[in-house]
Amino acid sequence: MKRTIFDLFAKSPFGPLQDHMRKVMDCVSLIPDLYRAMEDEDENTFLKIAEQIKEAEHDADKIKNEIRGDLPKTMFTPVDRDDLLEVLTLQDSISDYAEDVAVLLSMKTLPFPATIRNEFWKFLEQVMITVKQYATINEEMDELMEASFGGAEVGKVEEMINNLGREEHKTDGLQYVLVRKLLSMEDELGTLNVVMWMKVLEATGNMANRAEKVGNRIRLFLSK
Repeated sequence: MKRTIFDLFAKSPFGPLQDHMRKVMDCVSLIPDLYRAMEDEDENTFLKIAEQIKEAEHDADKIKNEIRGDLPKTMFTPVDRDDLLEVLTLQDSISDYAEDVAVLLSMKTLPFPATIRNEFWKFLEQVMITVKQYATINEEMDELMEASFGGAEVGKVEEMINNLGREEHKTDGLQYVLVRKLLSMEDELGTLNVVMWMKVLEATGNMANRAEKVGNRIRLFLSK
């Protein structure tokens, strides 16, 4: 028998959100491979991965739309329906930004100078750490519900959210260093390439930014 969104919510208000976040991670986890193909100037692999990212984002959208359409308006849950939907929207924006990265990089072949690669890979690694930290928090929500949103489990999740904020702050710092270096290379790279790199880095960094935002949103309903 096909499992429905109602069945998932009947077991846990977080089950569908966890299914959705897993699909978001399927999308985000492809971003490092996309950049590696770009660095290696492997166009065939790059285009294949870009298409996989778009497909995973589309799959995440389908789950999002199913949840929005089927979430019962009258079902009792320990978390407000609007709070659940806001978490869903913020989660979904993480995969939206991953797709934006793929689309932007597909528009124009950008130079990937060796002089920025060290800073770039540190930045991307930190983005991935931040998003994975939120995904771990998301997987804890069933345990939190079983603890009736109280006790040691709340403290554990709150500390994980605090750590998420620290990781996102590190991402911001690494992005700042990278942006300054790229701006100093405008004569070498050309204005258009620098502008495109800025857009790509913004979309990449926004994956971590939205992960922090959704973590903070969970903190708010834990405090209600």
